[in-house]
Amino acid sequence: MSVIIKVHFDGRTIVLDEPADLPINEPLEFELKQSSEESAWDPEKAQRALRRLVSRAVDANIPLEALRRENMYEDRGL
Repeated sequence: MSVIIKVHFDGRTIVLDEPADLPINEPLEFELKQSSEESAWDPEKAQRALRRLVSRAVDANIPLEALRRENMYEDRGL
């Protein structure tokens, strides 16, 4: 399986710019390359992606508190 996912680096963590349908708890390999796009970071696109994520979390009965960055990465020490 080969998938291209747009991401950005916030100075500490690689952050997905859009939701990704990836297998949960499965080992993955990834290759990073700099995007050829002039402006890879689009705040409006990021806001739309965040709204979709929150909507899907609500539909799946995931508490919004669980989506906070400090809760998502707490046990990884990142």
